[in-house]
Amino acid sequence: MNKVLKAVAGAMCAMTVLFTGVTVFAEEDKKTPTGIAYKDVGGAIEKWAKENPDEYVSFVTAVFDKDQLLYQGAFGQVDRENNVDAGLDSVYEWGSVSKLTVWVSVMQLYEQGRLDLNADVRTYLPDGFLKNLKYDDPITMINLMNHDAGWGEGTWNLQVDDSADIVCLAEALQATEPPQMYRPGEVCSYSNWGAALAAYVVGCIAGQSYSDYVHQNIFAPLGMEQTAILPDHSDNAFVQQKRQELYSYTNYGSGWNNNGQQLLYINLYPAGAVTGTIGDMAKFAQSFVRDDHPLFAKKETLDLLLTPSSYLGDTDIPNSFHGLWMDSFDGFTLLGHDGGTNGCSASLKFDKTTGFGMVVMTSSGGREGVVETLFGTPVYPDVKGYAGTVSKPGSLAGYYSGCRSVRKGFFKVFGMLSFLPVSYKGDNTYDAMGMATIRQLSDNVCELEQQGVYPAYVYKTSDGSTIFTLGSQSFALDKTFLPSVVLLGIYLVMTLVSVFMILGKIISLIARKLDGYKGWVLISLSQLVRPAVIVPIIMLFSSYQHLYGITRTQGYTVFGIEAACLVIFAATLVSSAVCLFSKNEEKGPAWKYVMSILGNGVSIAMMLMLELLNIWGV
Repeated sequence: MNKVLKAVAGAMCAMTVLFTGVTVFAEEDKKTPTGIAYKDVGGAIEKWAKENPDEYVSFVTAVFDKDQLLYQGAFGQVDRENNVDAGLDSVYEWGSVSKLTVWVSVMQLYEQGRLDLNADVRTYLPDGFLKNLKYDDPITMINLMNHDAGWGEGTWNLQVDDSADIVCLAEALQATEPPQMYRPGEVCSYSNWGAALAAYVVGCIAGQSYSDYVHQNIFAPLGMEQTAILPDHSDNAFVQQKRQELYSYTNYGSGWNNNGQQLLYINLYPAGAVTGTIGDMAKFAQSFVRDDHPLFAKKETLDLLLTPSSYLGDTDIPNSFHGLWMDSFDGFTLLGHDGGTNGCSASLKFDKTTGFGMVVMTSSGGREGVVETLFGTPVYPDVKGYAGTVSKPGSLAGYYSGCRSVRKGFFKVFGMLSFLPVSYKGDNTYDAMGMATIRQLSDNVCELEQQGVYPAYVYKTSDGSTIFTLGSQSFALDKTFLPSVVLLGIYLVMTLVSVFMILGKIISLIARKLDGYKGWVLISLSQLVRPAVIVPIIMLFSSYQHLYGITRTQGYTVFGIEAACLVIFAATLVSSAVCLFSKNEEKGPAWKYVMSILGNGVSIAMMLMLELLNIWGV
């Protein structure tokens, strides 16, 4: 009878754990960086969730060490309007945490001797696969892992909102290939496209699709039965159905707004499409610290994966760990990755020394709060030991553009939104847009203070570009920034004036009071089409920004419009110049031709300055 009662009691405990979404195991003598005993981590997270209900709509989290799962829990509602609670069986999107499956796959093939980390990846790709390369230098897998293959951000859309538009990985890569802006190995510029290319290399070597490879070599060995990786989640029926229940929310200061399901399909799926339960994500994260290294035949392979593969300039401060990033806390050095999609955000972090780690996924806010509960405030490496002589005080001043932003073409206008104006304040100190202070400690080493002190490095590339880098974020000194802004500003004013002038001419035509003059038709046409250079692009950007770009068909269409406008501007400029110096009695007042020459000259200069023709890859 006692055995029966114990069995029933055990079953009841198990059911309680299942339906409350909480699992706790005790560890008396171990603590998190914030001093929380392992046995109390669940209580600490639950306390934070209870005290901060406005910080999130729903999130799921799990905490582990190398031996066991310490805690997992689900909070809030996946659908607030219909009162659907989040549970341990709720699925969320990993976002860029998905890239860790790529780097694990790469190291598995390296371990098998099928992939050389330092070989040119073109040796594994179909002939002529890469078409937008600026340099002949080899692009290695290490470059892809370190995000320093040299690619800027692309213009073509990385995801689609109609499942019928999903294409295979090879086609998606070729359709979205960005321009190569820097020589491989010289500039760290985070690249979704580069990570997806690495995944395609894995598929080429393995002789199968990347999704099949991951299911067979990562998901299956770890028992991750509730995780999908394909853009439409069609590789896991459970995930595909459960993803329909998840809604995304944003808070603009007036409460949480429902954005709907935010079901978008990432064609470059290895870079950010993994979706699944928190339990499966915890299994994956724990595999990095388990003593039996379940995804590798040799512990040395895992050890290599978790060692630095790049450093901050010529310092000994690690930057990338073969595609993983580092956060430092008091007594803990965490490796992992953060991620975000239109609908979700996620974080995976672990300490390879103690084996302690956590994962969290959310449909709204809350990620940072959960991380800070266990780990506190990051402590960044101190670079004062690298202080030396500053040979040219004030030399860092200027306008910097984010290397990850669009660096070519008219979308460079939107890339300007990531610019970083740096002004010299004296005593080797700079102000960055009033939001941060930069202290130059030597010609190359700096520290940036903004809610913490971050190590930074400044240097010149082999092409002479000045780069200011903060690890995974780099900024390039942009000497064309001010001229571009000035020309763009003049152009916008001219466009506004042109609109009113055209309206005036239309009114005059209706009233039959318009006095024609030689060349007035072409000048009027130039005024009429001036908005056509900017308006279509702004409309496209506004309508398709959630897809992170536009289609090639849209791009070629706008290019055609812009090319026609450029021809009209050039023809009008030439016609106005001819009219100005002619003795034709039918010509109008000289000031009209002078204004036309100046206006069309500015228009042409702006288009060329912003490399309007270059962006479409024509």
